[in-house]
Amino acid sequence: MEREETFFRANTDIGQNFLVDRSVLDRIVEAAEISSEDILFEIGSGNGILTERLLSLDPKLLFSVEMDKRLARFLARLEENSKLVLIWGDVLKIPLVERLDPIPTKLVANLPYHITTPVLWKILEELVPAGLRKMVIMVQKEAAERIASAKPGKTRSPLGITLERMGEVSWLFDVPPEAFRPSPKVNSSVLSITLRRDLELAGNSFWRGLLRGGFSQRRKTLLNNLKGWLASRGLDAASVISEIGLKPQVRAEELTLEDWISLEETVKKKMGGL
Repeated sequence: MEREETFFRANTDIGQNFLVDRSVLDRIVEAAEISSEDILFEIGSGNGILTERLLSLDPKLLFSVEMDKRLARFLARLEENSKLVLIWGDVLKIPLVERLDPIPTKLVANLPYHITTPVLWKILEELVPAGLRKMVIMVQKEAAERIASAKPGKTRSPLGITLERMGEVSWLFDVPPEAFRPSPKVNSSVLSITLRRDLELAGNSFWRGLLRGGFSQRRKTLLNNLKGWLASRGLDAASVISEIGLKPQVRAEELTLEDWISLEETVKKKMGGL
């Protein structure tokens, strides 16, 4: 396969940095704790190195999505395995619940870095309510910091806060650029995400709107960011923020999960218990 890959020009614009370090591969699949009852989901089949390794663990089924049909020659031999369902297309445009039947229980993937955030939101919205409960993902280290951050600070993000409320995120290990071909210009990290509660939270438009409004302009205070959003609901931002014990100069990144939940509950109560 390595000889074949020398004739393939990777499109790094869509995240084609292929993992070649098999020790990293082994650590990823070990963290996924795959059993014969697992229905797996992989995003970005690539040259098939992770796909092949996942199939070797004999899962019940493996769905793998790839958008670049130039990679078909690397994946053709794997399609002989009846447990592989290869889907060609853009994962962001595929209706996942319709196409992935039965619903996957685990996602194991080296996510294309340029779509990490929208892909994870899509999975949380569509697949988690339907049954997906665990993800072991490799992402750009900078994205991992935003996803795994459970403490107030500059790396806080709406996605990270939502994941904190829905379950647990564990930082497993970092991966250097030389583990890939071609080598990316950034470091990568592998995360394990387990979803345990509030499984429909990502599809809650009120929660999403509250977070989106609060983080709309990071340099501004929460008060200024939410002023318009709350005013459109007949509420005064200053009084709401004061009621939950926050200072008027606080920024969204400084709030704990408990603060966000208290803010959500207070706003809903003032709006009549929506």
